[in-house]
Amino acid sequence: MRRFRSHYAVLALLVVAAACGSKNDEPPNCDGVELLVAASDYSQNSGTICGAPAGPITTSIELGSDPALALSNGRAFYLARDKDLLFELDPACATPIAPPTSVGDLAPAPVSGAKRTADPQDAAAAPDGTVWVPLWATPCIAVLRDGAAECAIDTSSYDADGNPQAASIRIVDVGGSAKAFVALDRLDDSKLTPNDVYASSTQSAQMLRIDVTTRTVEAVIDLAGRDPFNAMAEYAGALFLAEPRSFDAADEDLAGIERFDTQTGATALLVTERAIGASVAEVAVTDHCGAAIVAGPEHAVNPTSLITFDPDTGEIVTGIDAPLLATDDYTLQGLAWRGNTLYVGDRRDAQGGYIVHVFERDPGTCNIQLSTRAITLPQKPIALRPAQYP
Repeated sequence: MRRFRSHYAVLALLVVAAACGSKNDEPPNCDGVELLVAASDYSQNSGTICGAPAGPITTSIELGSDPALALSNGRAFYLARDKDLLFELDPACATPIAPPTSVGDLAPAPVSGAKRTADPQDAAAAPDGTVWVPLWATPCIAVLRDGAAECAIDTSSYDADGNPQAASIRIVDVGGSAKAFVALDRLDDSKLTPNDVYASSTQSAQMLRIDVTTRTVEAVIDLAGRDPFNAMAEYAGALFLAEPRSFDAADEDLAGIERFDTQTGATALLVTERAIGASVAEVAVTDHCGAAIVAGPEHAVNPTSLITFDPDTGEIVTGIDAPLLATDDYTLQGLAWRGNTLYVGDRRDAQGGYIVHVFERDPGTCNIQLSTRAITLPQKPIALRPAQYP
């Protein structure tokens, strides 16, 4: 297990303030921060953490090129997936507040000169102060405490190929006890070729329910859809999963938006891919309104659109026939609610910056309108989370 590393002192010096993306010599100012942003153009060491619209920006080689963000039980985390590192962030400001913790030593020794990687995908904070991290490339759910990581749950038995690809996690209260819910992709690694980006989804995805106190897997539940993608959304005792299966098809069975009841374990596709007419990439849910970024089936293009749905009934409110926002390729990325405001990241170049579109809704409804304002970022957005205040 790897302990805190000395690079944190360097990283802290690269936190700068003012409008998100600009740099000056003033101390970081978190007033007016609405969003925590993880951004990258996927080139080497291009990862960026940003408080938007008026907060600090953090850059460092430690942030890698393939980031993710997690917000859990009042704590915020940046995952440098290609670096096998997790940073805890100030949830109100997006600045790192502790040295990074590595999960890299939990990965098996590489073979044939391949890069050793654990590939952390998500993070959830437990009531006991630990942080739970599902590893996608290593059959393990890591638990982090005081800068050290251990493989608390061996997941190798949940897929015949030895790795079920743990994709996302939420820790919620069930009957007065903390339970971790972990979505498993269970992809077929034997179908992966050197030219493939993803292995095939040929078997049911699953949800593990784990008691946090005893670290015991209490249930293994088959999901209705396949290939859970990106983080789960949580609302009214349920988890909502984006399940695209294949982005090159828009009429598949076993794909769409799944609703999983954390109290009963009952689960079903709330909105099917056939009803949407596109593959679901990201989901964000608030009271009486869900939003989703969906992608069309054109290979290597997959144009993205923003739709809305009713999280209680599954009714599509605004569909792809008249989407709230649409692009010509896969450029919408990053989706978050904060109160009655919806934020949508856009990776298209907009005069030297990148836009987060802002939508406002009538409270308690799914009536959403594009705001006259937008947020400009210095780097292409990948993940958005709402800023939290004490």
